[in-house]
Amino acid sequence: MRGMRLLLIFVALVLVASACSSDSDDSASTDGASASTTVGDITDDGGGDEAADERAPSDDAEASDDGATDAPAATEGVLRVPQDHDTIQAAVDAAVDGDLVLIDAGVYNEAVVVETDNIVIRGVDRNEVVLDGQHDLENGIKVFSNGVAVENLTARNFTSNGVFFTGSYEDNIILNGYRASYVTVHNNGDYGIYAFNAENGLFEHSYGSGHPDSAFYIGQCQPCNAVITDGLAENNALGYSGTNAGGELYIINSEWRNNRIGIVPNSLNSEELAPQRDAVFAGNWMHNNGNEDTPRKGSDWDLGFGVGLVVAGGNNDLITKNLAENNVNGGIAIATFPDGDTFWQPNNNRVIDNVALGNPLDLVFFSLGENSGNCFEGNTFETSQPADIETNVPCDAPYVDISDQYTPPDPDSFNVIDYIDVPVPGPQENMPDALTAPAVPATDVFVAPDVDAITVPEGA
Repeated sequence: MRGMRLLLIFVALVLVASACSSDSDDSASTDGASASTTVGDITDDGGGDEAADERAPSDDAEASDDGATDAPAATEGVLRVPQDHDTIQAAVDAAVDGDLVLIDAGVYNEAVVVETDNIVIRGVDRNEVVLDGQHDLENGIKVFSNGVAVENLTARNFTSNGVFFTGSYEDNIILNGYRASYVTVHNNGDYGIYAFNAENGLFEHSYGSGHPDSAFYIGQCQPCNAVITDGLAENNALGYSGTNAGGELYIINSEWRNNRIGIVPNSLNSEELAPQRDAVFAGNWMHNNGNEDTPRKGSDWDLGFGVGLVVAGGNNDLITKNLAENNVNGGIAIATFPDGDTFWQPNNNRVIDNVALGNPLDLVFFSLGENSGNCFEGNTFETSQPADIETNVPCDAPYVDISDQYTPPDPDSFNVIDYIDVPVPGPQENMPDALTAPAVPATDVFVAPDVDAITVPEGA
């Protein structure tokens, strides 16, 4: 009998020890860097002095006594951080196709790498779930897999990119399916939300500031089958950049303000698939661009400083139903773009039915070669170069004269600041029902918008 009691006591001790150590293998570091988490305590580690005050908890976040946001009870297919896994990387590594990684409020000093298809990574509160690279880690979330969605969180202070979806440049692997929704990116050393060698994508309801390249980037894809909508970009070198990107690519219904330049589709030798071509820019509000209190990677882009939208050596783009106002130098421009010994000439771009007012030059055409199919028609404007641009660079009529050329500004004449010093943004809109919405991976995410239904923004 005594032996039986001892056996029962021994079994009980083994079970207790097993329970206490069951989560010990779930924590992981990323890319060799140690990961740390501060749950329920949003601090700013180098992004700006006012961050703690501006990032007050959202009304959508219900804080418990220990500072952690109330999350739903354990559900099949939901991996919670830090309740189930100590780090985001550990949860991502444990996830399988269709899973939701649900991240509680806190500051996570991690560089997360995603190599599992069709998972969703979501914060419980966009302003309170913060990946912070501390100006040391390279990328906030780097996605190599198809069908991954990133939702409702902030990525700041990384040396390269906030959220990066990428195929393989060397192996010509094209990532298929990506989405960023309700994502804030700020004060990162290169791009904010970045898709490269990827197709079938969507950036929506997202915000970017403080980038020496662009807040939003889609590059090296043909066809891209991608949409950017309801975005806001401010205080960047470029609001949007798209190198050699086009083919069912739509940049629509977004706001681009207080950047060095607003929207810049461009052709470059540094990426494959040149020239840039076949993109649509519609329903955008580009205003007050020409902000010198912004970072930049190189001076070449400042050839377009202070312009709302400039097609830099692109082809077959449609620019329609946009509002370009109060930019420092120009509203909407079509231009030759120098790239080393190459001068990318714009061809067959159409600037139709836009409103461009309050800019020193509302509409601009600048070409070092002959005009080849570029045209302006039906726009509301007051100033242009060449003068009377819709007569001299018309659609469906013979080309007349562009001798009255635009003179680009001197890039060396503008000030520039470090991306670290760009002011931290305030809170941004949360994803509805972040705690309870089902996981929707980024499969079949591309839907071509009805451009005919888009209208010119009203502005302020």
